[in-house]
Amino acid sequence: MPLKPRLALRAAACFGLGALMVWPAASLRADDDLYRQLKPLMEAMAIIQQNYVDADRVTSKKLVDGAIKGMMDGLDPFSQYMDPQAAKDMQSETEGSFGGLGIEISQKDGVLTVISPIDGTPADRAGIKAGDSILKIDGASTEGLDLMDAVHKMRGKPGTKVTISVYRRGFDAPRNITLTRAVIQIQTVKSDMLPGRVGYIRLTEFMGNCADDFKAALDHLRAEGARSLVIDVRNNPGGKLDSAAEIASHFVARGKVIVSTASRYPDKDMSFTSDGVDRWTGPTAILINGGSASASEILSGALQDYGLAVVVGTRSFGKGSVQTIISLSNGGALRLTTAKYLTPKGRSLHGRGIEPDIECPDYVPSKLVSDLEDAGRFEAFAKAYLVEHPGYDYRPKRRAKALPVSESDWQVLKPESRQDLLLEDFRSYLEKSRVKLSLDAIARHRQELLDRLDEQFALREGGKAAEKRQALMDDPQVAQALAALKVEDMLFARKRR
Repeated sequence: MPLKPRLALRAAACFGLGALMVWPAASLRADDDLYRQLKPLMEAMAIIQQNYVDADRVTSKKLVDGAIKGMMDGLDPFSQYMDPQAAKDMQSETEGSFGGLGIEISQKDGVLTVISPIDGTPADRAGIKAGDSILKIDGASTEGLDLMDAVHKMRGKPGTKVTISVYRRGFDAPRNITLTRAVIQIQTVKSDMLPGRVGYIRLTEFMGNCADDFKAALDHLRAEGARSLVIDVRNNPGGKLDSAAEIASHFVARGKVIVSTASRYPDKDMSFTSDGVDRWTGPTAILINGGSASASEILSGALQDYGLAVVVGTRSFGKGSVQTIISLSNGGALRLTTAKYLTPKGRSLHGRGIEPDIECPDYVPSKLVSDLEDAGRFEAFAKAYLVEHPGYDYRPKRRAKALPVSESDWQVLKPESRQDLLLEDFRSYLEKSRVKLSLDAIARHRQELLDRLDEQFALREGGKAAEKRQALMDDPQVAQALAALKVEDMLFARKRR
């Protein structure tokens, strides 16, 4: 689907991680003092090269690289110098296949911070979360570490291991997590049909062919009879601006602005408008959280500004700046902040993010459930339970509220529902394994325990896809989006009468 930027000369330019845009070098005016200011820099480089004790550390290449890095470090967390190898790595990343751990990172208040893990990668499987602080890599502190150097330290030959020290709010102390590097194959679009003919599309990144894949997923859900739609960009760190704009064109009316940029030079500012071809006009919800950044915020902001979707979740990351990739003669590149994004209503996202229409906090597993999960208790119980109860149907249930009662009261009031009998069996199983689960704990974490068990039953009945579908249905933010869509669906039906 072609895009229609208002400046035709810039139509081929894409901003963001995946774009390579070459700008001419800045011309120096006669009164420009840049040449004069370069003199002490050259003097310092010559003195260092001639006198520093370790000659191999002060080659011309290393000094020049260090000088460029120093300039970029003084700008903002998103402006970086990429040496030739880093520039090559960046290009492979935008093409959808690269080696590493599968996390998008940034500097936040001088601390190496996870923007988001990529679905299905070593980092995601190890439980790395958006907002985690990475304090050490293989025992070495990340304090003062250049962002690209941190990326290189975490990347390596597939199959090799790296240990990162992670701190998260709620941790008593940093935790060391050992990960095995892998070739990261990014599946940017995943889709499913949820109950009630609700189409679900998960966008993990705006990379590769994600715009084409999104269209294919949307067409498939339409053909399957979807009446409403949930778009999930939680923990999506962004990517290519043109991909976000192309996806937004499936919702925004023809000729309407999707996103614009504001820079120091008006002639370089851009405004992407919608084709409005093959539009989806049904009720829509979009899920965001603190790991939704850049292109995710552009899509969310456009749909929110035009009232085309209900935004559900928590405030997004707030990365509303444009990074332009500018090639250098040595094969390296500058990733330079050159503009800021504006939503159709002129909102700047940078540092602010998108505020959801319906706030719903991210699900954070309780310590009880995390410990049981880490020990494999849910998995082992589900396997044993299905041997004793073949054909057990975990699906028909109503979501239960936690019961704030004491253990003694529970003994008197203990219900005999199917779910509670299941929890009784789970408690007995744990006791046989010398793990005590009090009745108070069951009352407090009742629904959370049932959700984890149901996901294990789903895994055994229908494989990984069924487990993920069940996890979606148990997700409180998805549940909130589905509730909002029921209201939207009713209003939409009235409009068509």
